[in-house]
Amino acid sequence: MKLSTVALAGATSGALTGTSYASASTASSQAATLPESAALPNRVIVYPAPEGEILSPDYVVEVNGKSIPVYAIKSQWHDKKYSAAYFDFSGTVTVKIRPNPATLKTTPALDQLAIRPAKYGIQVTIANGEASFTTDKHFDISFEPTGQNSPLHLFSNPIEVDPPKPGDRNVIYFGPGIHKPERIDLTAGQTLYIAGGAIVKAAVTSSGDNIRIMGRGILCGNDWPHSKGPTARMVWPADGRNILLEDIIIRGAWNWTVAPSRCDQVLIRNLRICGSRCGNDDGIDPCNSSNVTIRNCFVHTDDDGIAVKGTANSGQNPKTTENIVVEDCTFWIDFANGFRIGAESRAFGCRNFTARNIDIIHFPNRSQVDIFLLHPTDNMPMENLVFEDIRINGETPLNLARLTPQAPIQRRPPAPGAPADAAPPRFIVPGDGPYIHNVTFNKIEVYGKNKSEGPLPRVYLEGLTREHNIANVTFDRVTRYGELLTASSSNIRIEKFVEQVRFNGTAATELSGDRN
Repeated sequence: MKLSTVALAGATSGALTGTSYASASTASSQAATLPESAALPNRVIVYPAPEGEILSPDYVVEVNGKSIPVYAIKSQWHDKKYSAAYFDFSGTVTVKIRPNPATLKTTPALDQLAIRPAKYGIQVTIANGEASFTTDKHFDISFEPTGQNSPLHLFSNPIEVDPPKPGDRNVIYFGPGIHKPERIDLTAGQTLYIAGGAIVKAAVTSSGDNIRIMGRGILCGNDWPHSKGPTARMVWPADGRNILLEDIIIRGAWNWTVAPSRCDQVLIRNLRICGSRCGNDDGIDPCNSSNVTIRNCFVHTDDDGIAVKGTANSGQNPKTTENIVVEDCTFWIDFANGFRIGAESRAFGCRNFTARNIDIIHFPNRSQVDIFLLHPTDNMPMENLVFEDIRINGETPLNLARLTPQAPIQRRPPAPGAPADAAPPRFIVPGDGPYIHNVTFNKIEVYGKNKSEGPLPRVYLEGLTREHNIANVTFDRVTRYGELLTASSSNIRIEKFVEQVRFNGTAATELSGDRN
């Protein structure tokens, strides 16, 4: 008999489609953590770690006297590890964090401690090697007693109101425990719910409308090597409308972490991505998708934080990627770019993109990457992009912005030893691009101690031809270590086929070349 609901608790394995498998309800195991009211004051909900999960030894965390499990996160950067913890609360909480001096080499004074981002206004008291603070506001922070080595990412949630329950129609439910379905394929109208205290080892795909992926638990990709997961992407909604992804933690993606493809009306909110285990783990990549909102997310990746793409293949709809909003988010990037727009350009266009109220708390010192990288290729036009109210930790040297339309590559690279024309031609979407028009950078701040004696963060603009150009770019209230960016600032390159560039309301005329 086929059932429309799956309710799982404890260790499980096997593939799931959401219509073929069921097990015993876990209502009794969930009763202790389901909220009675979202308005109860001074309430903390803790989700015990599942049996068999090896926790991080680096931190002890208490909230209102309750011990919070601290999970281990793998990284290929810094000292190869960090930690994460989560809980729900209402009212006011006092948080106590004690780093383990045996594993972290901290001192009782915690004199190197940083808490990022600063927007939460958290004021810490330190005594005998323990940091504490009190707050009534929910937060997602990086607690850093030893710089970028072994930080703690601490996430707090409001208390859930009426979450899905085991046995609900069209709900695939994972209760507390470690589960390994490997692949979960959602269809129209289905909800995937990962309860607090659950770790689900799987890829998630969806096809169809009205899909929800939600909960308090962890979706984990640690078991699969780089680019060898059950699917090409870890969370991969496709060809649907009204897609919701919220509140879960995604750990250890093997490739792109979240990639809605050919979707419309997508909301991604309160998502926490704990990546950097391997390369190519882009955070959130809207591909040929429209009306996408990415809100209040915490994204720690090796690869690009946000990458807006056109990835249509022959036979697929190369629909325009448009109307994308990224707001109130925090990013930690270890290797690649902050916002990479147009890396793949198999789309009729890319337009109407806005990023606002963003914190980039760490970024790599690499000449090949930029906070803002806009580089459409093939024939894709790119227009109407706004980046505003963005704060960038510049304690290590970085590049700020690079705008460069790229010539299309007509063929895929041939196999080793094959003739150059052996590979089939690439699928290229017709269009009058590539070009970049109408881009605004407003209230962008690079802050922190500039440790480099070299140039300020670079800004580079270069068009491709007169038709495939860059036009109408505005820099307004952009500062690099307190210095306002103007037409005469150092380390700005405005090369050929660039026109209508303005700095703080003033047109920059007859600009070309490098000013150092």
